[in-house]
Amino acid sequence: MATQAYICRVRTDLPAGAVQITDLQPNTSQRSYVYQPVGQSGYCPPLYQDDTVAVAANVTVAEYNGLAAWAIAAIEDSGDGGALTAGEANQVADAIFAAAQTAISGGTDLDTAAVNAAIGPVVAASGIGLGNSVGTLVQVLRILSGEVFTLPAGSAADSGAGNYVAALKGSFDDSDSEARGFRKIFSTGALQISCGAGVLNGLGASTFSYYVSGAAVTGAAVAVFAADGTLLNG
Repeated sequence: MATQAYICRVRTDLPAGAVQITDLQPNTSQRSYVYQPVGQSGYCPPLYQDDTVAVAANVTVAEYNGLAAWAIAAIEDSGDGGALTAGEANQVADAIFAAAQTAISGGTDLDTAAVNAAIGPVVAASGIGLGNSVGTLVQVLRILSGEVFTLPAGSAADSGAGNYVAALKGSFDDSDSEARGFRKIFSTGALQISCGAGVLNGLGASTFSYYVSGAAVTGAAVAVFAADGTLLNG
């Protein structure tokens, strides 16, 4: 069985439905629904979600989607045994996305060590697999590739002093993910070829160009990662 791969949009200036990935198989528009039920080609995945999290009385004040929400749910502040503060969670999300951009621009992996290197300067000695944290690298990759992670209102945060709940409080939502254009992608031979010499290779190149406000802007559009964070199209 093919394992899942994660196509992550790393440019924030690409409009939805503007860039297509056409060389993955089965082709979504040409497949046989009987023999090839799961299509792989299609539009560039949606940009990852990153709601700005806010907290009052040590709990989240609303339902939040995205990477900062995941950080509060999944990462313990190893310094005090508490959940992350709202400010820490928002900074962690920005740092992880920046690490994904750095990976494709530098041809490096976004593995657990790279994610923790992004988290550490914000919340010392904290990260995936550290302390009582329950977050995983695959969860990060799922969010970066456009899947919807939702943290309920009223989730513990911000007070420190041992308030971290060592169980994932939020969850992924398949129907909401599909509604925003997310598609599960598998590490097939077609994907490997695309990453090596096809469309995904081109979309990962620093020379990829897209017109923004009438001017050509160059820079990699997507990074493709294996489940262990290995960069596949760099």
